[in-house]
Amino acid sequence: MSKPPKKTKKVVIIIPSQGNDTNAFEDVAKKLKKDVYPGATIVKTTVTDSSGDLSVSFKTTDGHPFTFDATHDVSRVVTISHSFSGDGPNLAYHDGGYQPWGQKDSELSDSGKLFWESVGSSLGSDGKVILLGCFMGSGTYAGNVAKATGKHVYAATDLFGAGDDKTALKTVRAIEKGGKLPSPMKEF
Repeated sequence: MSKPPKKTKKVVIIIPSQGNDTNAFEDVAKKLKKDVYPGATIVKTTVTDSSGDLSVSFKTTDGHPFTFDATHDVSRVVTISHSFSGDGPNLAYHDGGYQPWGQKDSELSDSGKLFWESVGSSLGSDGKVILLGCFMGSGTYAGNVAKATGKHVYAATDLFGAGDDKTALKTVRAIEKGGKLPSPMKEF
């Protein structure tokens, strides 16, 4: 008797296309796709600043536009980036310092809330958000993302080597196994 085919998880991995260490983040994303999430879609962000109003566009690594509005039943959304203490993914570290999905007064910014709500709408019943970057779990940010998405969120409470494939793979594998989370990761 043959086993039924294993269902492939629909995974979206978000990486910045601007700022420091973008090549390292892309290498980690490719390693996660190869070793943990076969078939994952790697999406690069591009942030545009128009007089302080930030907009983010998304393209897959093969150049196709991407939106969460057109993407459904996603099981995992993983961000790999620099980040700031208690805030969200920095999409242009040292190249504008863009954090378009950040916080203001311990609450998500309007654009942050809209973005994470759209991610939540695309996630399936088993959906999770994994924020790979420093300190996103040290303040209220990861909890606010969990509230906006309605899903479990995993984030680091301290420094985290998001650009190091060994660190990222060890962490993501632990999350997927459902066991003890490696320090400094926390579930929200």
